[in-house]
Amino acid sequence: MFKSSITRFMIASLAVLMAGLLVATLILAARAWHNYALAGRIATMVATDETLFNALVSVRAQVPRDSMALLGQEDPRPLIRRTYGDASRAVVGTLAALRGSGIAAGAALAAGVEQTWRAVLAQQAEVDRQAGLPRAGRSLLAIDGWRAAIQQMMDALGSASIAVGNEVRIADARIAEYVQARQVAWRIRDRYGLQCALLRANVDAGAPLPQATRDAWISDRAVYVADWRFLDDFLSRPGASPEMLRLSAEARANTSRAQAAIDGVVGRIGASRGPAMGSAEWTALCDGPFDSILAIARQAQLEATRRAEEIRSTSLRMLLLAGVDLAAVITFGAFAVVVVRRRFTRPMGMLTETIARLSRRDYAQPVPAPRSLDELGGMALALEELRASSLKAERLQNAMSRFTADASHQLRTPLTILQAHISVLDALLPGSHDARAALADIRGAADRLQRLLIQLLRLATAEAGHAPEPDATCPDLRELVQEVAGEFLTAATEAGVELHFEADAPALPCRANPITIREILANLIDNAIRYNEPGGHVVVRLQHQSNAFVIEVEDDGPGIPTPERGKVLTRFYRLKRDQSQVGSGLGLAIVESLAASCDAQFRLGDGAHGRGLLARLRLPVAPRAGGPR
Repeated sequence: MFKSSITRFMIASLAVLMAGLLVATLILAARAWHNYALAGRIATMVATDETLFNALVSVRAQVPRDSMALLGQEDPRPLIRRTYGDASRAVVGTLAALRGSGIAAGAALAAGVEQTWRAVLAQQAEVDRQAGLPRAGRSLLAIDGWRAAIQQMMDALGSASIAVGNEVRIADARIAEYVQARQVAWRIRDRYGLQCALLRANVDAGAPLPQATRDAWISDRAVYVADWRFLDDFLSRPGASPEMLRLSAEARANTSRAQAAIDGVVGRIGASRGPAMGSAEWTALCDGPFDSILAIARQAQLEATRRAEEIRSTSLRMLLLAGVDLAAVITFGAFAVVVVRRRFTRPMGMLTETIARLSRRDYAQPVPAPRSLDELGGMALALEELRASSLKAERLQNAMSRFTADASHQLRTPLTILQAHISVLDALLPGSHDARAALADIRGAADRLQRLLIQLLRLATAEAGHAPEPDATCPDLRELVQEVAGEFLTAATEAGVELHFEADAPALPCRANPITIREILANLIDNAIRYNEPGGHVVVRLQHQSNAFVIEVEDDGPGIPTPERGKVLTRFYRLKRDQSQVGSGLGLAIVESLAASCDAQFRLGDGAHGRGLLARLRLPVAPRAGGPR
């Protein structure tokens, strides 16, 4: 009995556990890093979207502020310069944010925004010129080109905001909702404000609205009213913050009151001569709900930013935790590796090397003695017993092979003398039937003995790992197989058996030992004819497969029962039904040994339709030429 080493088993198990834990921790750490990187990208996208929103507000704020200043202030230039400076800084920040956002279209979007801003700057000169005129000489109609350029700038910023928002939507669903709420709120503010510019000329002049202007006004109103309904439905979903709901209700009420007042002003247009409302009062009426609508957008932007920071903080904590876990696992894993290397790996390496040496039939070097009688020590002792028994068996096998070879050689000389005297007696004996019958029996016994000796020599040579000496040149395999089959035509005719040869190619070059292949084929064809029945068939078949040559000898005789196919490969074993047949029981044993000597595979199976026997030899395309194994 071996002492069970619980400590070694626990250490080995710990090493395996640590390896699994290390892999799991690495996966978690990689996932934590991925989440942290994703959180950083989300935060960048949200910050970029916030920058775009601020730019939208700053650029759009120029229109009402500059318009009010031109109409109501004696010197509006300081305010105009201030609003222009705020918008310029917001645009510069937007360009930098887009280029650094990491989205695929960031550079293209930035280029579009920059080009549109240049168009705004080109129209800014007219605003500055109007600001330099006396208040009575200023006209808002003169800056319509500037307002159109501002609207194009809003469209460019809006397109960039949508592109960034799409990136955010992919990353986090809650942030996507905040971004969508902010975009809808801004769209309400923009659509609502369009009517102020659209109706200003008619309000100032008191002229009735043309049908086209009225249609456009009603269309813009329908769009922002529909957006209000969408925003109300959107905020009615579970999860909307109370502050968002409050701001939405307040902005909705302010917008409704302002719109009712605007509708009243529009209804008075044309009722009397002169403006329906002063320009300053009209601008103030239109701009009244803007701040409350923007408050919704700013709150949505604020909550999106908070959500992004929350995701990044959580991801950072998970990353730090994964890093701590990874460090702990590596520390304990290193300790386990050291222990396993000292207590487990080295003995296992020695055992593996020993097993490899034994597999090469190298039994000379003993297995190193174990340091302790644990499981590995028991394996070492078992391998030593295996080595000793294998060495003993090899010596016995070599001795038996030498005895077989020596005995066969020693018996060949007296057998040759016996056959010579049989020939002499055959010439001298009178024509007595009994004497000649006895002499024929003696000759037959001598022939069988000679065949037995030849087969014993071949078996001893094959088992010793020595293939027969090859010819000077190796023939084509097809020619060789056909030649050997042709040598048995006479024997097949005498036995009443039809012998056929089939091949799937005219020439099959092969570097196999031709004498070895000849010996194998001769035994297989001889058996197929000898143990067949009159009227039977034997087919010798040669095929070229992907990486091998296959030689088949198939007959339709009685075959060999499946349970006995392994036994017939042992020497001197014969089926009970074949005891009356001439034979030694060595043919298939010789075939198997010769096949092994040239790295071929030999198998026995059923013939066609489950009748007879199929002997199959599979040769590698480029087998070794033979020699000591």
